[in-house]
Amino acid sequence: MKLSKSILKISLAGILMVTFNGCTPYYGLGNNGADPIVFIKPVYADSSRVTTYIGGKYTHTTDSAYNHKNEVNYFGQLNWSQTHTTKNYIYSYGIFGYAGSYKVNEVENFNGNKSYYGGGLSSEFCLNIPLSNLDLRLIGMKGSLYYEDGDFTKFRKTASELNLISGVSSSRFAYNISLTSGLEFNLKKGSFGIDGSSGMTYFIQDKPAFLTYSLNAHYTYKRCTAYVLLTESIFGIGEEYALGFAYRL
Repeated sequence: MKLSKSILKISLAGILMVTFNGCTPYYGLGNNGADPIVFIKPVYADSSRVTTYIGGKYTHTTDSAYNHKNEVNYFGQLNWSQTHTTKNYIYSYGIFGYAGSYKVNEVENFNGNKSYYGGGLSSEFCLNIPLSNLDLRLIGMKGSLYYEDGDFTKFRKTASELNLISGVSSSRFAYNISLTSGLEFNLKKGSFGIDGSSGMTYFIQDKPAFLTYSLNAHYTYKRCTAYVLLTESIFGIGEEYALGFAYRL
């Protein structure tokens, strides 16, 4: 109930924000925080186990970021994570770092590529129901905290002080809280899974809050996992795709 009320409030606030700031470009952070680490969660196999991964991903907007014409955003990320798999629950945690660039085109005298960098922590807990060749992760929770700085951050602060833009103006810290669910199929030569999340990203020192969604499909063969990730940030940066990998140590 509280989550539903929060989503309704954010939606109404976003509509009002778009209405009153329709002529003012709107910005946030380069990393929308929807799903910073895609945690690899192996199929339960008769005993508890701990698995450690290193990985990374490349993320890019599918069209114009924040619905701004000719503006694009992209970044590359590396991460380390660990997953504890038991019969009835799974929990994961990890650290990540990233660097990217945002091309500004909507603000005169500030146009051009603005670099940024950041990093943070992420963790997830979910309930697990092991079946014959399938693990059901019906409900879970994921939390992430991250920091971002760079030329894109400086641009937002300066342009906001000049009343040229709205949105996230000065914050370098953000956190995301999401509900998660998924499933994992055990195949003869590996496994295939789908995971999704829905939640909100908040910014420290700034009032905006974004609804966030993510969906990833991943395939694991021996020690290697590849995945494609779709993230959506409502009233935030918009729709992005990522291609990623993970290697089990």
